[in-house]
Amino acid sequence: MTAKKLLTEAVRKSGRRSTVQIAEEYARIQSPEQAATELSRLFAQGEVVMKLYLTLVLLTRQPPHELFRLVPDHYWAELLGYEELNDADPIPGAGTRRIKRALTVLASAGPGDSPMVVRTPVRGRGARFTVPIHPPLPSRAPWITIPLELWSRGWINVMSARALFVFLCLRLVLAGKPDEEGAHVSSWDRERFAIKEDTWQRGVRELELLGLVTTATARVAVDRWTTDLKLRKVYFLNNRFLVDTDSPVEPVA
Repeated sequence: MTAKKLLTEAVRKSGRRSTVQIAEEYARIQSPEQAATELSRLFAQGEVVMKLYLTLVLLTRQPPHELFRLVPDHYWAELLGYEELNDADPIPGAGTRRIKRALTVLASAGPGDSPMVVRTPVRGRGARFTVPIHPPLPSRAPWITIPLELWSRGWINVMSARALFVFLCLRLVLAGKPDEEGAHVSSWDRERFAIKEDTWQRGVRELELLGLVTTATARVAVDRWTTDLKLRKVYFLNNRFLVDTDSPVEPVA
């Protein structure tokens, strides 16, 4: 309950209207020499790092991307559902330690060990957060749009890192499409996302269990260079369900 309340309040204070928008190149390989994307590298840092960073991106909308609300580390642990402190004896525990480790990683996770997040201690008041490396804003379609309800409805807290990774990739593949219109995602598409087959399949399965994705088998053109129709798996995002429904209390995976 605490996490849901904090997430809803965080979205309200973010100043954002409907989505967080990120350019296509953040998630798709753009040149033959690339072996990874910024999103795949973020995923490789682990679930807590990934969720904390994306949440800080949500909250630091405009340059210089600073968060002026000074909050202690256990705030992030409770916001992201890693622990809920006892009001009578609010001693931070394992969840807060996970946040501290994630912040340490983010302090040198950028190119050339540059910081993705800078935490400046303020004596007696916690810390000020700056996010110097923001995902690029889109200059052309398509782009990833992350609904604010991913946070305000609590969904981010019940997704694993792999489910979140797959979800963001599908947001790009299905950008601008209604819920009733799906798309096939070929092995070549997945290679461009730098996502491993096992991660993809397990992430899709988890999203299906959460009700955020539906799959079906249909005859589709396997790529944009052919009109031949083949029987393939097609993916649909259940956007209305995500926007209108609170997440379950516990993860499904």
